Amino acid sequence: MKKLLILLLVPLFAMSQTNPNREYWQTNKWTAKKGMNAEFESGVAKKTQKFNNTKETSFATYQIITGADQGKYMRVMGNRSAAAFDTEDRAEMAYWMKNVMPYTEKNDGNVRWWRMKGAGQNWNNDMPPARFIKMTTYNLKRDKSSDFFRFWRNNVKLQKALGYSGVSGVFMLETGGQAYQVMEVEGYNSHAEGKGAFKNPDVNYIEEYNKMFGWRSHRNDQAAFNAAIEQWGITIETAELKPEMSSKLK
Repeated sequence: MKKLLILLLVPLFAMSQTNPNREYWQTNKWTAKKGMNAEFESGVAKKTQKFNNTKETSFATYQIITGADQGKYMRVMGNRSAAAFDTEDRAEMAYWMKNVMPYTEKNDGNVRWWRMKGAGQNWNNDMPPARFIKMTTYNLKRDKSSDFFRFWRNNVKLQKALGYSGVSGVFMLETGGQAYQVMEVEGYNSHAEGKGAFKNPDVNYIEEYNKMFGWRSHRNDQAAFNAAIEQWGITIETAELKPEMSSKLK
């Protein structure tokens, strides 16, 4: 219980690594006790409604639906400044300990990210949370990040030029996980409709890439991009929003 309390308190204090000019997001995956999912969900929903009903205090809750963590609940605290981690709400903490922790098996610990604003597509913090998200996490080699981001930024530039409609945010790990970790989050509301499309569905993407960045650049840039990722270094998960456990902003 003491260990869980310490983990829960972490987001309420500033870390030395934070940068006052960055936009921070924090995730934490929770496991309900066996047979107590309903109680856990109810406790989180009531706590969220009571304490997290403004933009500055909001949370979104997703349930992982693919991957090794399938079934876990992921609480997302988004679009915060570094100063937000300097505050503590003891009443909120006490409520969580009384009404949620009795139905909790474990949590995986807080993971803090900062959003790389120029690396995403069509991301808007004022939009409501997407029904589904796909999370692709890359573990980069220490000395190869420039190769990774060159290809990434080129793709962002080209996709914008081609009118790509998909929504994605790109996040760099700040603390709580392995170093040199990058996560892309793609939001969408229907598996049937997909995550996005180009203005011209028949576009030859590789040809357009080479037109914009030079002959054979796609092949060479993609090879360098792939070589920048650790062999074990890609994890892909999907999750579905739990609206009743998420903030309802007015």
